[in-house]
Amino acid sequence: MKKNKSRQHRVPSKLNKRARRQRTIRRMETLETRSMLAGDLMSAVHNQTFSHDVNADGVFDQVDVDTIISSLQSRKTQQASARGLLEGEQTLFLDVDNDGRLTNRDLLSAMDALALEGELADATFSADVNLRLLTVGGTVDETMTGSADLNETFQLQVWVKDTSTTTSGIDAAFVDITFDQSLVTLNPATGIVLAPGFTSLTGDTPNNVTPYGTLNGAVDNGYILPNTLRFIGGQEIGAGTTDTALGRLVATLTFTTVAEGTLDFEVVVQDNPQSVDAADVASSFNDLARNGEAFTDANVNATFFEASGTAEISRWTGGIVSLDIMQDPVSGANFDSYEVVEDYQEASAVPPGDNDPPVVTISGVQYYVLDVLENDLDSALNPVAAPRSRFNIDSVTQPAQGSVTIELDAQNVPEIVNAGIASHQVLLYQVPAGVGGIAETFTYTMTDSGSPDNAATTVGGVYVSITEVDQGVLLIEDPLQVEVTEGVSTGVLDIMDNVTPGEPSDVPTFIDFFDENGGLLTPADLQGTFTPVLDGMNNPTGEFTYVSNIPGLVEMITYQVSDGNNQITEGTIIFKTLFDSLLSGVVYFDSDNDGIVDDNIGTDASPETRIGGVTVELLDSGLNVIQTSVTDATGAYSFAGFDEGTYSIRITDPRFTRKGLTTSGSFTLSGNTISGIGIGNGQPGTYTGLNFGYVGREYKYIGLGDSIASNTENSIVLAFSKPGGLDSLEWFTVDMGWENLVRVRSDLSYFDATTGASQIAFEVSVEGLDDPVIVVQAFSTSTPGYMVVANGPDGLIVRINGAADQVMSNLTSVVDAAFASM
Repeated sequence: MKKNKSRQHRVPSKLNKRARRQRTIRRMETLETRSMLAGDLMSAVHNQTFSHDVNADGVFDQVDVDTIISSLQSRKTQQASARGLLEGEQTLFLDVDNDGRLTNRDLLSAMDALALEGELADATFSADVNLRLLTVGGTVDETMTGSADLNETFQLQVWVKDTSTTTSGIDAAFVDITFDQSLVTLNPATGIVLAPGFTSLTGDTPNNVTPYGTLNGAVDNGYILPNTLRFIGGQEIGAGTTDTALGRLVATLTFTTVAEGTLDFEVVVQDNPQSVDAADVASSFNDLARNGEAFTDANVNATFFEASGTAEISRWTGGIVSLDIMQDPVSGANFDSYEVVEDYQEASAVPPGDNDPPVVTISGVQYYVLDVLENDLDSALNPVAAPRSRFNIDSVTQPAQGSVTIELDAQNVPEIVNAGIASHQVLLYQVPAGVGGIAETFTYTMTDSGSPDNAATTVGGVYVSITEVDQGVLLIEDPLQVEVTEGVSTGVLDIMDNVTPGEPSDVPTFIDFFDENGGLLTPADLQGTFTPVLDGMNNPTGEFTYVSNIPGLVEMITYQVSDGNNQITEGTIIFKTLFDSLLSGVVYFDSDNDGIVDDNIGTDASPETRIGGVTVELLDSGLNVIQTSVTDATGAYSFAGFDEGTYSIRITDPRFTRKGLTTSGSFTLSGNTISGIGIGNGQPGTYTGLNFGYVGREYKYIGLGDSIASNTENSIVLAFSKPGGLDSLEWFTVDMGWENLVRVRSDLSYFDATTGASQIAFEVSVEGLDDPVIVVQAFSTSTPGYMVVANGPDGLIVRINGAADQVMSNLTSVVDAAFASM
């Protein structure tokens, strides 16, 4: 008599919640130990135990850093190191970063590690950065303002003075300086020269970085900050240039003036974030180490004194030095300077200042209006009053990248007049699309026809500076579609997950949520409930929740994110409330072919077995597949969370089976498709019991001894297609003893059509774990309980007799307990 096995299909509901993601098992492999050859002059040895302990004295300190520096300067030391390894006499471990060679990167790694181990220096240590300009007119020191002509070359000197109670000498110095990059040019490859006694870390990250580029542009571009000279300095390696008042010369930078204006060079000095003492300020504070790694527990002011050990220096002072750049006025055409916003972004029709020309659109083309006549003088060197009609622009040379046209009748062009231009002639400058970082000069000729005595043609220059194209924050998806089920909260979502930096240096920050018209969002703006998550200061973080009880409701809000440089990106979120819709059923072997899933509860009969691994699809009214479900070990499938409309359910008939009855309710059944399922518009959103029945297997796929009664009640049957089929595992069905089986993974299951051997991946639920565990088991025809019961032309049927805990021998410790009670 058969046991009542109806409980085998009462699978806990949380199984569906557990089947969310697959775990990955990683295996560790032992790497082969490598030895460097003595013939390699740059080879070095790595300290496997303590990588930064170069001299093997058991500690890491400044001595190790100095050892690397001296070794870099002497190839003999490198040869001795490599030879010592072969002879068993190795004493120096110079390969800090374990790349097999002694390079500047080893020095960089050691310096970074030393900085990370450092603490704030005490109040007896302090430093002062001094700036000095060397111009044609003479020396200009801090707090002073010098003068320079256009196209004049001058130098900026950076000095660091040890102002500690007891001076000890500088060990390393790196300084950040701000300036106006539109007024001068600097070639980073040749314009930055370290003073005697200092060495840069060329080839490592970052090098001396400028707003125009880097010495090592391939890896340093992420450290560029507009209008800032960054990491100017290096490591002290010997005697250098000193001055009693200024200290130690660190670097000299050579610039050329390109535009009129006042140029300020100012040392970056800011509060020390590691100290509560108001007197502790840091120069060149950066939250990234020079190898690009973030510092989390140390102030990174990048300058150290020899006597401070591993400590870092606070109590900085820094100064400012200025330069007035101008051109001697002459009658006629003068030099005109314009700083143009990149590619017309954020440009306005009315300029906020003389150096920001207005942008106009004429016949669909955008131009900057360069009012060069406004800068011109008469013979007495007085500005000519508007409309300045005595001046006429005769010709213009074309710049290298932009293009320029002369508008000879500007006052009859409404767009130019509306921009506030009073001159009768202007230059129209068109920026090349998608190009930034332009700094170019072109000339124009102009005739002064005020009187016969003043009539003359003169040449003037125009300098145009277009800032480097700064890509704002990018949105991964815009608008961002958020679909919610009626009455169910989204849970906490973070709009910053939809954001990526436009530039490597960007640090996107969230601003706020707004209504669809740009006003600050209020609860009254939405029918659903939108709740922003606030931080401890009551500011929005970008996280939010949303819930709606109105099926079919569509609502929209906007949000803003900054790139950290005052460039704002706006995005849109669209909330769509779906119906609480559900279509579900089972795929099963309907033994009596009555269209009813018989569990046979309370009888001695077996329940009708379910078929797992079968693909079922949800189609919209256009017969497009919108959801796909694969039946689990209980034969169940379901579709949920879709909108109102008319749908169909289509099954891919499991191979090697005989079709039975389909339970389609009041809907239309055609072949393997149930159609005409209406959701919404007064129709209920839930239909269950849409079951697909199969009488059994095709006769050629039923073998001798294939009866459950003649074998065991604890078993699993699997159907494989042979090579050339659509998939290796077609379906499976389980009997008693497999209650914790979630599904069999067809993508991880294989078989040998010749021998009948197989590898099967079982996905098993485990009590106490949210996710199923995969157990992979190999079988052959000699495995007890494993038998090929049918072998047809297109596939074969395999039965494995026994309960799961008897069949699976490859159990991990975490699932052993789960099978103990099965």
